[in-house]
Amino acid sequence: MNSKERVITALNRKQPDRVPIFELLINPSVREKIYPGCSYLDFAEKIGLDIVITDTPSSLYRQKKISEDLVETEWREIRKVSKKEMVSIPIKGPIENEKDLQNYTPPDPLDPYRYEQLNCLVKRFKGKKAIAMHLHDAFSYPTYLRGMANLLMDLILNPSLVKKLVKISVEHTKKIIKKAFEIGVEIIVFGDDYASTTAPLISPQHFKEFFSPAIKELVEEVKKNGGYVIKHTDGNIKPILDMLIETGIDGLHPLDPIAGMDIKEVKEKYKDKICVIGNVDTTEVLTNWSPEKVKENVKELILKVAPGGGYIISSSNSIHSQVKPENYLAMVEAVKTYGNYSCLGGN
Repeated sequence: MNSKERVITALNRKQPDRVPIFELLINPSVREKIYPGCSYLDFAEKIGLDIVITDTPSSLYRQKKISEDLVETEWREIRKVSKKEMVSIPIKGPIENEKDLQNYTPPDPLDPYRYEQLNCLVKRFKGKKAIAMHLHDAFSYPTYLRGMANLLMDLILNPSLVKKLVKISVEHTKKIIKKAFEIGVEIIVFGDDYASTTAPLISPQHFKEFFSPAIKELVEEVKKNGGYVIKHTDGNIKPILDMLIETGIDGLHPLDPIAGMDIKEVKEKYKDKICVIGNVDTTEVLTNWSPEKVKENVKELILKVAPGGGYIISSSNSIHSQVKPENYLAMVEAVKTYGNYSCLGGN
């Protein structure tokens, strides 16, 4: 099997030749220490990623620098940027009231700028590796436009505004999805985070009312175009897990053990519905352990979760700047050593 075939097999909850390797984000500083001078595309080739993916959703939008560490995006939100990490932090949104929304126009979803990275991935890897685009679904854009604290209060104080913001997000993203499939994408990864390490940020009732129908609508758009959906969300999502599965997603990432998510338990409960993706810990294992111990950890994880297929391995979030390069390399090497299904007693 090549990488694409391996990934699609796993997403269909079947058993490929080897456990596929995925990473949502890989910090450039880590990449540089492993393979100096490599672009992301070259790195993906050299290290053997099975899924290649565009950068964070914020990278799809032009940014105007307003100070040393602040930028304004095309959504007219203010974000704080970091020299070390790839993900910038929302500071202030443009929607302070209903009147602001009446005069608000979101960015053009069909601007060719949005698809530059995707075009590069398709040109180099189409038919060889599974090609993914990292987008937002129904929660992140409303929090960016309104501010997280304001939006959470709006769920009770101004629910109609929340529904309008969600509608803007869904309509914008649906147009991007359609265009992305015309270009050649195969997987959409929705990256909105719904939870902290202890619990969801919103109640199950509010998730059901405001967000899960919108996520389902986006999933259906992907399926209509013949693609697959991987849902990423940090944290402990147990109270909303059933609703997430019911949206029709194909894969769930990263099922972080630090947040109490037992990946084997999730696989056993939903094995006929989703492919599980994760969950090599990035807080201790990949940051503080030795490469030898990392390999043992990965081996144990594969033996626990991989049998029967329906599993793609990745870190428990992303390869951030504090991950030891030698540990990430050890993780990948361990997958190639222990993740072959012929060695796992696979058919």
